[in-house]
Amino acid sequence: MLVLGYAGHRRHGWTGDIDGKLKSRLRHSFSYRTIFGALTSFGENIEDLPLNLFPLDGVGHDSAAAILQNGKLAAAAAEERFCRLKHATARGGRTFGPRQAAEFCFRQVGASFEDAEHIAFYCDFSKEAIEERIAAMQPHLAPDIRQRVIDAYHAVYSGTVSNERIAEEIAELFDGRVSGAKIHFVPHHLAHAASAFYSSGYREAGVLTIDGFGEKSSSIFALGGPDGLKVIEETLLPGSLGVLYMMMTAFLGFKPLDGEYKVMGLASYGDPKTYAKEFADLIEQQPDGSCLTTKLVRPDFGKYVEELFGPARPAGGPVTQREMDIAAALQKGFEDAMLDRMAYLKDKYAIERICLSGGVALNVVMTGKLARSEMFKQTYVFPAAGDDGASIGAAQYVYHDILRQPPPSAPVRTMSLGPAFSRNQVAQALENHAGKLLFHKLDNVEEAVADALVEGKVVGWFQGRMEFGPRALGNRSILADPRTDEMREVVNVRVKLREEFRPFAPAALAEMSDDYFDMSGVVRSNFMEFVVPARPLGAENAKAVVHVDGSARIQTVERGDNEPFWKIIDAFRRRTGVPIILNTSFNVRGEPIVCTPEDAIRCFLSTNIDLLVIEGYMVAKKVGRVLQEDMASPAIDD
Repeated sequence: MLVLGYAGHRRHGWTGDIDGKLKSRLRHSFSYRTIFGALTSFGENIEDLPLNLFPLDGVGHDSAAAILQNGKLAAAAAEERFCRLKHATARGGRTFGPRQAAEFCFRQVGASFEDAEHIAFYCDFSKEAIEERIAAMQPHLAPDIRQRVIDAYHAVYSGTVSNERIAEEIAELFDGRVSGAKIHFVPHHLAHAASAFYSSGYREAGVLTIDGFGEKSSSIFALGGPDGLKVIEETLLPGSLGVLYMMMTAFLGFKPLDGEYKVMGLASYGDPKTYAKEFADLIEQQPDGSCLTTKLVRPDFGKYVEELFGPARPAGGPVTQREMDIAAALQKGFEDAMLDRMAYLKDKYAIERICLSGGVALNVVMTGKLARSEMFKQTYVFPAAGDDGASIGAAQYVYHDILRQPPPSAPVRTMSLGPAFSRNQVAQALENHAGKLLFHKLDNVEEAVADALVEGKVVGWFQGRMEFGPRALGNRSILADPRTDEMREVVNVRVKLREEFRPFAPAALAEMSDDYFDMSGVVRSNFMEFVVPARPLGAENAKAVVHVDGSARIQTVERGDNEPFWKIIDAFRRRTGVPIILNTSFNVRGEPIVCTPEDAIRCFLSTNIDLLVIEGYMVAKKVGRVLQEDMASPAIDD
């Protein structure tokens, strides 16, 4: 049985009239000095709502596809990796359906579109769901904007996101070749919940999902067990910690859905007490730990926030102590709210295990504090917790809850679910750039990479199947020596072209990680799900990957999960005594992680990465400081 999971969609209203609506949206964006100003003001068209009013046309980013073959997760990929546009979103907001990602998934299992039996879409925009959203929002909307918001929901629903329109889109996207498949519309947060519960391997657990918003809610709490998922509680709009965090990300001059990681990293430089009162006002904590955040839907929300904090920071503007303190207060208020919510749920329902998903679960500082608190015996965070991962969850929900197939007996152990490339394909890509590259085959790849790292080289590392989700986990990575402060600056500024305050992750041998980092309550962090404190040994020997507050977003690497990557770290350990390397995603700011050999070569040539190691080939540039005269370009393998 083949079940295709589908996340994201093409915004018909924007793609159909390039000369009209799309240009109108661009004019609207460019007429404001700050991202925050553009996102908190009404556009020219009736359906152009500010982000803080939860616009339906905000749905669709991070398109992805996943496929279950007889219940086994066989493949998953985000469309951004193929179209090379982050979040599969073009300038002006136009989004792309997961055509190329789905094509890959079917190829991976040796099938074609016609073989799909079930298609699981990650939202259920029924007419009833829209009316429930309106009913939840209406009491909180000011009279002067109420009707426009309601009209906007109806307009976008009928023109873009109704189940009927989505069914038409799916038929168009796959050229009518999936007509034999049954389409299931899975409520958004149930898709997130399924991704966490059915990937955890737990027999029973509480499941909390939280993100910006789905159909009518921003969060659900469900109980997962042998009979499936049962929703117990729901946080209705306008309660949304996720949207509040997004709006403050924009206020701080970063792009929502992309810059939240920056805010989380920036928070460590600030004092949360400076703006604690302001965030206590924005985050309206309830006795059950949920948050109302009703200030979001004020018609003058933008002006209100600027009265609290001063003018919004322009994108690219200087980052001052004010921005650091705002980020710190936001992060602290967010963490307190999340931990209060989970403490309430644990006490009320006597749960011992918690599963988390939804974009908010990617806040690894919060999840690290939760795990280390040992509030629960086990804490599981789905590695691809954002909307791309809902493609997996939608498929799992259909397979286990709708088709009533038995739950998995073991956890998902790998996120290496994307495409891999043969040596012939790699060699051909290298030959295509032979005028700019020198390359040769390596006999002992891991030893050569370790030698390069010890010499201070920054290495692009490409092997095996591409990872799914936001993290590079040792298949599409940039690697460096973690031992000095200087290497953090080298990789951030000279290679990744990103802000200096952003931290890097240590990839550590799992069996030695607790010597260098305090793994209390965490045990495993194979997918960089948790931030933990560095022990003195880690702070002294891994300075490039320990953040200013003494913490690190650790990746524990087990030999059985990724042996080639484990061998690199072990070879580095044998040379230096340190079982850790710096691991960051193989991309530069503004681009998705590389997918193909061609992507990797293009990124290598356009950056100050010193060496590229790709499926057994060592690659250097013919021009540049990494020139190695003893290299030669070999013939392509037979």
